[in-house]
Amino acid sequence: MNPFLQGCKPDVRGRCDPKFQRVADVFADNFSKRGEQGDVGASCAVMIDGEVVVDLWGGYADVAEGRPWDKDTLTCCWSVSKGLGATLGLMLVDQGKLDLDKPVVAYWPKFGQNGKDKILVRHLFDHRAAVTFVDAQLKAGDIYDWDTMIAAIEATAPNWPPGEKAVYLNMTQGYLLGGLCEKINGGRRLGQFLREDLAGPLKLDWHFDVPDDVFSRLARVYQVPSAGFTEFLAKNPDTIFAKSMKGRDPAEDYNSRKWRKAEIGSGSSHTNARAMARLYGCMARGGELDGTRIMSADTLKHATTEAVRGPDPIFNVELRFSTGFEMHCLPATPMGGGARAFGYLGAGGSFAFAEPDLKLGFGYSHNFMHMGVGPGPCGTPLVEAVVAAVRTTS
Repeated sequence: MNPFLQGCKPDVRGRCDPKFQRVADVFADNFSKRGEQGDVGASCAVMIDGEVVVDLWGGYADVAEGRPWDKDTLTCCWSVSKGLGATLGLMLVDQGKLDLDKPVVAYWPKFGQNGKDKILVRHLFDHRAAVTFVDAQLKAGDIYDWDTMIAAIEATAPNWPPGEKAVYLNMTQGYLLGGLCEKINGGRRLGQFLREDLAGPLKLDWHFDVPDDVFSRLARVYQVPSAGFTEFLAKNPDTIFAKSMKGRDPAEDYNSRKWRKAEIGSGSSHTNARAMARLYGCMARGGELDGTRIMSADTLKHATTEAVRGPDPIFNVELRFSTGFEMHCLPATPMGGGARAFGYLGAGGSFAFAEPDLKLGFGYSHNFMHMGVGPGPCGTPLVEAVVAAVRTTS
């Protein structure tokens, strides 16, 4: 088992359709058979055509406190957060308030400074905006501050010619899409926009700027080594990846109050697998779930259609992007094998996606961060088991 469990025996609870028993077995194995790469606490959920067929949770939210991972435990999901800004943005497209082919300056005039006036709205969605890092010399912790980051983005010159290639908008995409949406949605930042227009109507337990009364349900994040990421950035300051992390607090362990209260659309939202599967399950069946429609099936075609594909210099792997999302692309983003599958992978292995051809919504949320790119030794076998079960029973 994972050494962080300190010998504690993790329980697995929840429910699973008998046809998906292999998923439950793999989920249990993730605690007992993965060694030091095993899970400490986690949840996994699957929705097929609007029906929940897997809703599992287990392990520990906080080992030292002896606090088990409960049904409603939440944790940070890192870049899975990017799917929220993309979804909210496409909702504005669906409402006719946002045109993907207009320049961003048509809605956000200050964005056009220093040669960014030709960047199109769609480039913020498909990672071709050429604003992967900002020019400002940010102080430690600046990345948490909305106004500081919006101003830095406005003043930045393109990192390279916009529109030519996709380079992962690692920490900027949330501020890019969030800043754009703020100009159109009545001045609401991501936290409020998410609560009022998406999480509330669709009944998603998913938060930016985590409310104080939710803190008791948050899981503690575990990493090995905890300082390894900071050391890598310090040793490689001229890489695109290191530049994209400007403003990060080197002492951040993702358990701080400032991280949990931030509205970093690229990485600081907190949720569980049930909410992930519900959002992507809704989109997998054309944008409607339980009588609530978040966008039209026509608008969702932007999410299911490849916009750009190629090697990404941030992670040194090939990635596919639609207008708003990562897409199925082995080995980095395995989403069931369908060419139209879309979602987001988070740092450490958190994962959520929709496979429209199977009407499948998948979510995996956990509090132990795996090293490297991809869903890792726990997420990958879960996806494989889910897809095998769906294809066997369909």
